[in-house]
Amino acid sequence: MSDPQAVMDEPPPHPMEGEVLLKIEGLNKSFKQGGNELHVLQNLSMRVAGGEIVALVGPSGSGKSTLMQIAGLLDAPTSGQILINAQATEKMNDAARTKLRLSTIGFIYQFHHLLPEFTALENVSLPQIIAGKSKKEAREKAASLLESLGLGERLTHRPGKLSGGEQQRVAIARALANDPMLLFADEPTGNLDTKTSEEVFEVLLEQVRQRGIGALIATHNMDLAEQMDRVLELKAGRIVPF
Repeated sequence: MSDPQAVMDEPPPHPMEGEVLLKIEGLNKSFKQGGNELHVLQNLSMRVAGGEIVALVGPSGSGKSTLMQIAGLLDAPTSGQILINAQATEKMNDAARTKLRLSTIGFIYQFHHLLPEFTALENVSLPQIIAGKSKKEAREKAASLLESLGLGERLTHRPGKLSGGEQQRVAIARALANDPMLLFADEPTGNLDTKTSEEVFEVLLEQVRQRGIGALIATHNMDLAEQMDRVLELKAGRIVPF
């Protein structure tokens, strides 16, 4: 059997549009709660292809965030299979999972989680530097991304000097900084007012479609969900017909 770490020595090939980038089969996730076992995800299977934007909806507590964390290799399932760009991940060690995550996946959360002491430019440069780019390359890429998101005049502003919508645009730029194949967004506009939410969501969809990447976006906003290519509903830990 080949070493899962060795699999990651070469950069992943750029996918063709329509190619399956995320494949989940028979996923289960359980937690111990007191003396009981809580089944959060149960025998869940799904796919996301390149160039496809998929909405994930469901009531609070249905397991959306847990699914996003597991699909993004930030948490491990109790059982089941997760393939990212055709690579099985369940037997990868932590270093291989981290490397795959850095090179393949971008994350956006409801709360932007920007580093408050860093400027917008620095926040978007940092994940690139962690992934191995030079500081100069990272700053040039960060500036280009931020300018494409309408933040060309905000490069040197720290998060505290940006509006909520501007902060989330910086978070979008940060998620796209390493040219991911997959984007996971967990309630990316849930902390914004209606007008700003619509503006930020339009920017997000535009960026995803231009890049042809696959996206899984969890949202409670059905108006936003219906603008995506497909809608998956999560209920009681299972994907059900929508």
